[in-house]
Amino acid sequence: MAKITVSNQIDAPVAEVFGRFTDLDGSATRVSGIKAIEMLTTGPFGPGTRWRETREVLGQLDTAEMEVTAYERNRTYTITHHKLAAKIDTVFTFEALNGGTRVNVELCLTGPGLPPGLLAPIEWAIASTVRDVLSQDLADLKRTI
Repeated sequence: MAKITVSNQIDAPVAEVFGRFTDLDGSATRVSGIKAIEMLTTGPFGPGTRWRETREVLGQLDTAEMEVTAYERNRTYTITHHKLAAKIDTVFTFEALNGGTRVNVELCLTGPGLPPGLLAPIEWAIASTVRDVLSQDLADLKRTI
């Protein structure tokens, strides 16, 4: 299992930051790596919300179907998607800190059903790229608040 964590401090209240992060309709205009969002469910952001997200990663377009699999308003949510034989959970947490909000993003890559250690050779190769993508997403969202 690979685990990558990034964090950033945003000078705005938790409710405002959480609202911006969970506003999928505007994410393609606020996050430079996201090129398109296609909603697959209706209603407010929460458990079971699903969408198709197209991103540019290393100069290539990549589309994945995302789903909110855990949610606690103004505190945390988890987005889950699958790529090939891997399951990717991205956990966002929001904490009031020094009059602003500390945002932590933790991405966990697992290979359910794969022999232990099979992902180990590629973990190091993707960790830096994933960390850069997550850090850029946080920086982009911070600029819009």
